[in-house]
Amino acid sequence: MRRPMLKGLLVVLAVAIVAVIAWAVWSRVRSDRAGLPGTTVADRHPTSPAARPAQPAAATPRTGVTIDPRRQQLIGVRTVAAKRAEMTELVRTVGVVQYDETRVTDVNLKVEGWIRELYVDYTGQLVTRGQPLFTLYSPDLLATEHEYLLALKTRDQMQSSQIADARVRADTIVAAARQRLALWDLSADQLQALEQTRQPQAAVTFRSPAGGYVTEKQVLKGAHVTAGQSLYRIADLSVVWIEADVYENDVSLVRLGQHATVTLDAYPGERYAGRVVYIYPYVNQQTRTNKVRYEFANGRGRFKPGMYANVELSVSAGAGVTVPANAVLDSGKEQIVFVAQGDGYFEPRRVKVGRRLGADVQIVDGIKTGEQVATGATFFLDSESQLRASLQGYEAAPAPAPAAGPRQQLDITLRSQPDPPKAGENQFEATVKDSAGKPIDDAQVTVQFFMAAMPTMNMPAMRSEVKLLPVGGGVYRGTGNVMIAGRWDVTVSVARNGQRLGSKQMTVVAR
Repeated sequence: MRRPMLKGLLVVLAVAIVAVIAWAVWSRVRSDRAGLPGTTVADRHPTSPAARPAQPAAATPRTGVTIDPRRQQLIGVRTVAAKRAEMTELVRTVGVVQYDETRVTDVNLKVEGWIRELYVDYTGQLVTRGQPLFTLYSPDLLATEHEYLLALKTRDQMQSSQIADARVRADTIVAAARQRLALWDLSADQLQALEQTRQPQAAVTFRSPAGGYVTEKQVLKGAHVTAGQSLYRIADLSVVWIEADVYENDVSLVRLGQHATVTLDAYPGERYAGRVVYIYPYVNQQTRTNKVRYEFANGRGRFKPGMYANVELSVSAGAGVTVPANAVLDSGKEQIVFVAQGDGYFEPRRVKVGRRLGADVQIVDGIKTGEQVATGATFFLDSESQLRASLQGYEAAPAPAPAAGPRQQLDITLRSQPDPPKAGENQFEATVKDSAGKPIDDAQVTVQFFMAAMPTMNMPAMRSEVKLLPVGGGVYRGTGNVMIAGRWDVTVSVARNGQRLGSKQMTVVAR
């Protein structure tokens, strides 16, 4: 138990010692380069050809690293082959159960009257098609019934008439009265009973035009109702909708007719199958989601409007090259994968990443099928790669590009309060004189601080700038902030009317 722990501590200690030595060598090289005689500002400027790194400025410098197999095992480096696989993406979202709007019926009247009997008298009641809802007394309806019965009597009397037109006329009057009653929603059975009994009904029974549950009831017994007034709203729940919000970046995966699976918190462990029936033609500006409608059968009545539902949509995205997600280092600006080239050598390679598929990620460009990629301790490989790249071509302190105009030999001194400066806010004072010792006034003086990146400590390069204001006699003062303690490369630049007069570089160690 103690021997593996001791070995682990020794490995960590060895890595730390190597990092410290590398940092010391790097700092020594930078110091030597800064103090070489004959070195010009352009030699030390990062934009000059001599100091420009091999990679673009936007990309972090990296180089290949070699790690022997024993060290790979100690730090946990593993390699996996990039594979070409069928990519199936799972779109998950949350929706709300709603009524199928095509199965909702509004019950109303086309004639004025009073409710006598009310058979369906509460909200939520289950009704069947043709079930009696209420009886209605209507003077207009009763008068039309009398007209119909009178037309029937007249037609019967005209059957023995020798005048054919009279018989036809009688039949037309009967048909017109019958149609009027039918348009007022009297059923064929009621009209037949009226014709057989030849007795008008003072209170006519109205039946449900559809089956389902009463979701709204706007009528009471004895109430006066008018034509067009909504009395009931009946919803058929044998089929329901689920409307869910799909994120904007997943909308392209959704198609009409796709099969979906839903689970309900009320019935854990049960899964129900449905399909996509409609995709809304707009996106919600606040949530950046697109509403999608799914249709589900509800024969057992498990889906109740208002319920939350978890919807899953399995989408095939075709075949592509995939690697484990932990093999990709994503800095936001670039994605890096370390490719094993054999004999312990790992090459950093920029890739273009597609969609994430569970534990894997799609590689659109940069990796071929069968190439071995590092999946363990990739952060260690990245740190080692950046450190070696920095030692090969370090990034020096920036200086402003020289502007067109005459150059002057200036005597520039810089002091700080406190001296040396501390991490945080400091007072800076610069004195600027020409080669003859004459103070230079009315210039623009800036002090630039630069600290190179330290990959082993996961610290990027840092820069800050302080503008000093003239106070007379060639003296310029200002307040500036030093971000952290440590060694800073400082450049004091002097310009006038956009023309560069001169600059001075120095090294300052903040406490």
